[in-house]
Amino acid sequence: MIYYGRLFELMKLQGKNTTHIREEKIIGQETLRKLKLGTGIIEIYDYKNPKTGIVEKKQREISVDTKSIESLCTWLNCQPNEIMEVIPNTWKNADRLCEVLKCSSEELPSRVSMESKEDE
Repeated sequence: MIYYGRLFELMKLQGKNTTHIREEKIIGQETLRKLKLGTGIIEIYDYKNPKTGIVEKKQREISVDTKSIESLCTWLNCQPNEIMEVIPNTWKNADRLCEVLKCSSEELPSRVSMESKEDE
């Protein structure tokens, strides 16, 4: 997963906040929501089938495009590694993943696509 805790720390150091992002139209509200969650996270959502009208549960991995990262880095005058941290979805990193996702290791497979334990 990619964790954006560094982004919010840097914004605080520079005296900026999410209100500034919205007012200055740096990135959209949906992108900001994704950054707060972290990317590579599995999200469950309701999908209404246009043919049948039936609402079904689906899942997708959250992602943020590089244009948004570029906009934030330009706004903050920084490089991407200053606003994000890559945490590989491996069981070796389970403690760190649980820390940033605020979940237990049992919940991890429902939150991120974990590599199988045999791969480690």
